[in-house]
Amino acid sequence: MGIIAGIIAALLAYLLNKWALKGVGERGLIALVPFIEEAAKSGVAFLLKTSFIQAHFVFGCVEGVYDMMTSSKKIGKWAALASILSHSFFGGITYFVYTQTQALLLSIMAAWIFHSGWNWYITKYL
Repeated sequence: MGIIAGIIAALLAYLLNKWALKGVGERGLIALVPFIEEAAKSGVAFLLKTSFIQAHFVFGCVEGVYDMMTSSKKIGKWAALASILSHSFFGGITYFVYTQTQALLLSIMAAWIFHSGWNWYITKYL
C-alpha cells in the first residue's frame, strides 16, 4: 500500500503544484510546494493506513524519474538522487513526530519546515 500511496501522492502533488505555481509563481517553491507535497504524502499514507516512510520514498522515486526526464543528463541523475534521499528524510521526520505525538498535522508541519528549508537552500545556492 505504501507504493500506491506514494504514487497517488505524487500525482496529486504534481497537479496541485502546477495550479499553485501558476497562481503565485516561483516564490511558491519555498513554502507552498513543500506544504502541498508533505500534506499529500502523509495524508494519503494516513488515509490508506500505510507506512509514511514508504510513501515518502516512493514519492521521491517518482519525483526522481521526473527530474531525470526534465533535467540535463549531467544534473538529472543528481537531482533524482536528491529527490529520493530528501523525501525519504522528510518521511523519517514525519514518522518520528507522528510516533511521538499521534498528531498528523504536527507531523506534516515538522516535515514541511525541513522541506521548506531544503527548497530555500536549493533555490538560493544551487
